[in-house]
Amino acid sequence: MYTLDTKLASKADAIGAYISETGKYTGTFVRAEKLVSATKQTDGIGFTFRADDGRECRFDVWTRKGNGEPLSGLNQINAMMACLSLRTITVSQQNVKKWDNGQEVVMPAPCFADLMGKPIGVLLRAEEYEKMADGQKTGELGWRMGLFAIFQASTELMASEIMARKTAPEQLAKVVAQLADKPLKKQGGGARQQQPAAAGNQFADDDIPF
Repeated sequence: MYTLDTKLASKADAIGAYISETGKYTGTFVRAEKLVSATKQTDGIGFTFRADDGRECRFDVWTRKGNGEPLSGLNQINAMMACLSLRTITVSQQNVKKWDNGQEVVMPAPCFADLMGKPIGVLLRAEEYEKMADGQKTGELGWRMGLFAIFQASTELMASEIMARKTAPEQLAKVVAQLADKPLKKQGGGARQQQPAAAGNQFADDDIPF
């Protein structure tokens, strides 16, 4: 005998579907691939996030320039590590789904396996971008999902709260209130660029709660 579970029924429709809406999600990373850009040798991690309802999205987080200068993405990776109680992450070969010649195939890739397969919460936002082909702008615009913030799935605590040993989540609601689609800035808009916060460890090892 079976009894209808409406949530499970809805999940069946989500197979092969992609996340396309700005919002708050919980799920796991099924891919956390080490990336190095071909031209500037910038380090990063390419993620495939699978939400609890089965929908997926891909996004890249760039962490260091080729000269070693940290980028704001390094803060996001450290926040992930805090939310997953990880002090270090290392690269190993993993079989993951990737796009190859226009189709998705399973193939080995250098990945940070410690970030994969564990429950995590993310805030994702739709970001407008200029499409490229063969290294040149096509003149067309599109939308893709980008990582806005990270939180611990089980507690909804954010990294700063975990490091401060707080037990009640307060920060996430404030960050969610700031979450919105990100249209492409107009050329010559002169918007002030926010400088990324220092990515260094602000806590002694004895202060880390995991």
